[in-house]
Amino acid sequence: MERYLYYGSLGPQERQYQIPNFTGLALHPAHDREMAHNAVEALPFADGTIAKVQSQDVFEHLPFDKLPFVLDEIYRVLKPGGVLRLSVPDYRSPVLKRRSVYDHRGRVTGDLMMGATPWFDAATGDARTRFSDDGDAHVWFPRYELITHLILKSEIRKSAIRFYQGFLDDQTFLGEPIPDDEMFVQRALPHDRRSGGMPVSIVVDFTKA
Repeated sequence: MERYLYYGSLGPQERQYQIPNFTGLALHPAHDREMAHNAVEALPFADGTIAKVQSQDVFEHLPFDKLPFVLDEIYRVLKPGGVLRLSVPDYRSPVLKRRSVYDHRGRVTGDLMMGATPWFDAATGDARTRFSDDGDAHVWFPRYELITHLILKSEIRKSAIRFYQGFLDDQTFLGEPIPDDEMFVQRALPHDRRSGGMPVSIVVDFTKA
């Protein structure tokens, strides 16, 4: 049986739980379908041994500067023809923009629904953002440009890359169907229509040559 990896908790409510190939990579495993793994550390698998990897709403919780290494590790363990399906929240999506706070340049600095608290720094005169330290906070705010930046800094750039959904700029977006396979994406069209038929996530496949 080919092995698939699922970043984060693989609970019974996840469709991937019903597929025996999947092993969840969790900080604190809750059952025998999960193994202990800190997502920013090296994967404990040999090169070219994993057929599929899925990361669904996980990378935005990890420090941005650690992610090129995470992508390098995924690329290393994938078999030729193996696929990483990455999905992250899209901070150009109207539903995410409404719940976010911004700096004076209009950049998102915090998601109030996901562990951010704004505060005023009297010493500098700046508005700042604190993040909860329970691991639930979004600590960076994905947009197409940031994802492409990560790709270019990682070995994953050597893959065949296909974006299915996400805003390319403030007006233009992709809303293509995602293949109906084992790597189901919950927060994506057509399942998630909180943004009125526009994407709520950036969804992209990487196929190793």
